[in-house]
Amino acid sequence: MGLNITLLGSGSSGNATLVSDGRAHILVDIGLSGRETVRRLAECGTSPNQISAIVVSHEHGDHCRGVAPFAKDLEVPVFITDGAYQAAALSLDPRKCQRIESGVRFDVYGIEFTPFAVPHDAADPIAFRIEKDGVKLAIVLDLGYISNLVVERLKGCDGIILESNHDINMLKVGPYPWALKQRVMSRKGHLSNDTVAEYLATGYDGQARLVVLAHLSRKNNLPELAMLAAQRALEERPSPCFNQTRLELAKPDQVSERFSF
Repeated sequence: MGLNITLLGSGSSGNATLVSDGRAHILVDIGLSGRETVRRLAECGTSPNQISAIVVSHEHGDHCRGVAPFAKDLEVPVFITDGAYQAAALSLDPRKCQRIESGVRFDVYGIEFTPFAVPHDAADPIAFRIEKDGVKLAIVLDLGYISNLVVERLKGCDGIILESNHDINMLKVGPYPWALKQRVMSRKGHLSNDTVAEYLATGYDGQARLVVLAHLSRKNNLPELAMLAAQRALEERPSPCFNQTRLELAKPDQVSERFSF
């Protein structure tokens, strides 16, 4: 049956992604408010009662602030690492929480998730490789650099959602305090357009049909800059992409189109 993926929003104002095989509907992160999550789900024709599960990448507010409010009155499991659960201090019935850990696959209504560690300043940050009937997707947000593990987990994926957070020059001259700039630029911060471009040019296996650039900073990036850096990188690859990779941009306040695989 394949997989569908829709970004309800991506950025510091809140991240949430809907993954579905037509029967199961799974939210990866809820960084929007509970009410806003419901509103954006309605835009893509899904009601809260149709949500089968929630999967959480880490405890930062822009990824989990809406988890407890959204799940409060629903009988849905919340898959979360022990570190993220403890750090987030979710006001949620602990019986709803299913513990997960990096490197250990888990099944959500026939959709297989493989969490893997990413370098970020959170308690136990993870990204996800998601598989169903031979389709492979990855959601990789909030990381300071692209580790060898990340490169390996992205190999063979049909679709990749990948952070392209900031333009390094905009960040350096931008409004953030210096301490925050250092955090963003650190190896446990966020990916720059240049880092993503380097990956697409040299580390990417060229097999994905779709790469969505996500989690763009409003203050330290421009969509045009992120897209231009990624496009140039794909054009300059020593070997062409197998599937002529389509590039898209995720927007913080808009629901994306539904991407089907």
